[in-house]
Amino acid sequence: MSRKISSHRIGSIIRRIFRQIRRDRPTLGLMVIAPLIITFLWSFILSGDVTNVPTAVCIQDIPIEENLGATASSLIEEHVNVTVFERARVDAFNNLGESIQAALLLPLNLTEGLLKGGNVTLDLYVNVTSELEANYIMAVIGNVTAQAASELFGGRGIQIQRNVTFTIPLPPSPFDLSFNLSLVNEDVGFTTTIGTIFEEILSENGNVSVIMCDSREEVIEFLDTRSAVAGVYVGADFTRTTLSGEDQPIELYINGIQAAEGATALVAVQESLSESIAQAFGRESETSLNITYVYGEAGMSMIEIMGPAIIGFMGVFFGFLIPGIFFLRERQQGTLERMQSTPLLDIEIVLGYSIAFIGVLLVQTTVISAVVLYISPQLLSSILMLIPLVILLAMGSVTLSLAISYRMRNELQVIQIMLVFILPQVYLSGMLFPLSQIPSSIAMIPYFFPLTYYVEAARAVAFYDATLLDVIIPVIIMVLYCLLGIAASVVKRSEK
Repeated sequence: MSRKISSHRIGSIIRRIFRQIRRDRPTLGLMVIAPLIITFLWSFILSGDVTNVPTAVCIQDIPIEENLGATASSLIEEHVNVTVFERARVDAFNNLGESIQAALLLPLNLTEGLLKGGNVTLDLYVNVTSELEANYIMAVIGNVTAQAASELFGGRGIQIQRNVTFTIPLPPSPFDLSFNLSLVNEDVGFTTTIGTIFEEILSENGNVSVIMCDSREEVIEFLDTRSAVAGVYVGADFTRTTLSGEDQPIELYINGIQAAEGATALVAVQESLSESIAQAFGRESETSLNITYVYGEAGMSMIEIMGPAIIGFMGVFFGFLIPGIFFLRERQQGTLERMQSTPLLDIEIVLGYSIAFIGVLLVQTTVISAVVLYISPQLLSSILMLIPLVILLAMGSVTLSLAISYRMRNELQVIQIMLVFILPQVYLSGMLFPLSQIPSSIAMIPYFFPLTYYVEAARAVAFYDATLLDVIIPVIIMVLYCLLGIAASVVKRSEK
C-alpha cells in the first residue's frame, strides 16, 4: 500500500532550505540585489523597427461635385442681357460676327487647374461692330467668371484670354446691351479626393497592414478588440475643407500600450497624408492629425509598458537559475541521496523544494514589483490580478528546473540549458519585440514558450481591463506548464 503525502515532511524540507539560504549571507543578498539591478537596467532598453502594423482605416471623403464651368454657365444664363447657346468646340465659332457676338471656351481642367495652380485661363472670342460693345461683353464675362470662382473657392484668380474682332454692320445698328454667346463647357470638375489617394498610398506602405472599415465606430472597435494597433478616420468633407483652408484634421486612434507599432503607424499615416495632398493638388498643403489613445497615453516609457512582462520574466529567469544550481549542489553533496534513503517520497522532495523556492521567488517578485510600481504607478490597480499569473509561471519554472538539474552533471550544464531555455523567450515572447515582427518561417516558435502566454495575459489584465476569465486560455497553458514540470521532476531518473 502506497504511503500518503505528508505535509509535515514537506514542511521539514522547506524549513531546511530556508535555514540554509539564511546562513548564506552573500547568496541571500544577491537574491535581492540582482533583481533590483536587472529591473532598473530594463528601463534603458530600446525597441527596434516595426513593420506590418494592423491599421483600421475608414475613408468617407467625397469628391467636390460642383465645378467652375457649371457654375459660370449657370450665372451667365441668368444674366438678363445674355442669350446662351451651348455648343461643342467644333461648332463654337459658327455664325460668330453674325447672329453670335461672342464665344467663351471653358477648358477640361478649369476646376482642377484653379484648385491646383491658383489661376486658369479662359478663351473669349468677341466679334461685334464697336469697341464699346466689345468692352461691355468682356466686362460681363469677366464679372460672371470671377463671381463663380468666388462662390466656389473663395475668389481665386481667373485670367481671360481675349480675342476681339470687329464687323462693319450693314446697315449700322444702334448699340444694344443684349448679346448672344456661344458657350463651350468642357470642364469635368475635381473628381479626385484626398481620401482615395491616401487610401492607395497607405495600402502600399509596407509598414502597415490596412483593414478597411465603414465607420468611425468600426475603426474604434478594431482597436478595442486589439485586432488593430492604429485606426484612421477621414471625414466626408476632408478634400473640400483642405481646399478652403479650413481645419478638419484626420482622426488617428492608437493603442498606446503597443508603443513601437503605434509609432510606426503614426509615421506611415503622416507620410501617406503628405504625399496624397501633394499628389492631389500638385503642391504641399498643411493639415493636422487629431490623435486619440484608445489604450495607454502619450509619452509612456518602455519600462511602464514592459512592467508586467518584466515581473514574469524575472520569475522565469530566477525560478530556473537558482533552484537548478541549488538542487544540483544538493545532489553533488549527497544530500539528495540521504533524503531518498529516508521515508520521504519523491513527490514530497519535489514539492518541498518547489514551495521553498517559490517562496524565495515571491520575495524577489515583491522587490521587482515595488520597483516597477514606483516607475509605473498605474499598475497598482492590477497587481493583485498579476500575482496568480506570476505564481503559475514561477511554479512551472521551478519544477522544470528541478527536473533538469536531476539530469545534469555539473553547474555549467545547468547554465547552458538555462540559456537555451531563457534567451529565446526574451526575444520571441513579445516582451521586447511585437510578435508581428517575427518572420513567418518561425512564427509558431513563440507559442512553445510559457513566457509568451504570460506576457499576453499580463498585458491584458494590466492594460486592457481583462479578468482571468478573459485570458483563460493562457492561464490553462501555464497550468499545464506547471504540471509538466512536476511530472518531469518525479518521473524515474537514471543516476550517474
